[in-house]
Amino acid sequence: MAKMDREKSLLDLLFSIEGLFILIILAFRLGFIREVPLQLSPDEAYYWDWSRQLAWGYYSKPPMVAWLIAASTGFLGVSEYAVRLPAVLCGIGFLLFVYLLGYRMFGRLPARWALFAAALIPIFTVFGLLMTIDPPLLFFWSGALYFGWRAVEEDRLRHWLLLGLFCGLGLLTKQTMLAFGFFFGLWLLFYRRELVRSSGPWLTFTVALFLWAPNLYWIAEHDFITFRHTEHHFEEETLSLLGPLRFLLEQAGVLSPPLFGLFLWTTYMLFRRRDWRAEPRLTYLWALSAWPYLAVLPLSFLRKVNANWPMPFFVAGLVLSAGVIFSLRKNLRARALRGLFFAGLLLALFGTALLYQLPRFPEKFPRPVAGLLFRFYGWREMAAVVQKYRRPGEPILTNHRYLASELAFYLPDHPRVYQLPEGPIPATQYHLWGIPENLEGRPVLFVIKGCKRPFRETEFLFCRKVKLPGNRYLVFSGWRGSWN
Repeated sequence: MAKMDREKSLLDLLFSIEGLFILIILAFRLGFIREVPLQLSPDEAYYWDWSRQLAWGYYSKPPMVAWLIAASTGFLGVSEYAVRLPAVLCGIGFLLFVYLLGYRMFGRLPARWALFAAALIPIFTVFGLLMTIDPPLLFFWSGALYFGWRAVEEDRLRHWLLLGLFCGLGLLTKQTMLAFGFFFGLWLLFYRRELVRSSGPWLTFTVALFLWAPNLYWIAEHDFITFRHTEHHFEEETLSLLGPLRFLLEQAGVLSPPLFGLFLWTTYMLFRRRDWRAEPRLTYLWALSAWPYLAVLPLSFLRKVNANWPMPFFVAGLVLSAGVIFSLRKNLRARALRGLFFAGLLLALFGTALLYQLPRFPEKFPRPVAGLLFRFYGWREMAAVVQKYRRPGEPILTNHRYLASELAFYLPDHPRVYQLPEGPIPATQYHLWGIPENLEGRPVLFVIKGCKRPFRETEFLFCRKVKLPGNRYLVFSGWRGSWN
């Protein structure tokens, strides 16, 4: 697998097929989030509410998602489009880094097909449209992959500095970024130990820690609430011997079965072939894809692993698969592998095309498929009912963070909505913020999930049921009473 010319400027990229493709994806996604009437999911509304009180940390996540939403809504105003715009921009940045990494390592042809696959894989498409913590994580993770390779390849301080910058910003996005540092460090110890004794990796570590330090201080000030929230993801559950198989099948389903299968084949070949393991570029991508996947597998014996948790690991795996397959000498095996890659690409395209059509025409899809959208409907209708019964300036208390965040976003004045306490330990960011003392004894509007009376001395106002896709319902009720 001979190396090709690796130098390519961003200006060259703009005037190429790949650059045109990225611009088309950008335009299409911008049009989609503006034109498709998809209400904010509860997580998107929750993070938007965070963005109105900027801090160095929040109950369950670092602050980056709130900062990005605050920047966008501060410039464009409060709207669904403004909340989701950072996801689109992060998604395009992610595609750019995938291409640049593939080009630098393997040349134009493998990089092109890695780019096409990254743009069309369904789960990557979702996180190029919806503003959760995953779009910025993918952007910073792919940027760290690129600058990490530049740093070890050229050993220049500016690249180590940029690697530290992307790692630090990634740590301000999601704790998963710790896995990048861990497996990158392992790769250095196994394959480039001489670099560990140089100043570059320590500069990266210092910069990343410096950027992450304010968030760590915030976490410590709040009794390590973020770490304690994360712990419950790793609590032991019932042992399932089929857990790893279920995990791998789900990964194949959200990524494209042929493409994920090719990644597994490439991983297996690296185990078998010593000459491939002598290639630093292959082992670098291998260490940042296959190794973390192997680390997650034992967890799948004990609990269900959410599909998005190991998603960043597939970024290096995709570049690795495309790099190997499209760099092989042309023979029968190479043609078969490329054919399988193209089949995976077509399947991903089909899945993504359906994904784009689903919110446009949910009634044309089977009920279980249409039901996947239930979190994106009903909130505007709920806010309209609440607004009808709410007195001017009346405080609102609710028993669920979903209702609190969606009412805050969809009520015309975007009020501060409070969540009722559930016990001595905070369960959401609303519990950390608390309920102001000046509300005691004042009449408030209680908006409750379900129709059960929240307190004995409350006056019933309404109970509503809003039909959602997939034959689901959003049930909520309103009550008036004093808070004490």
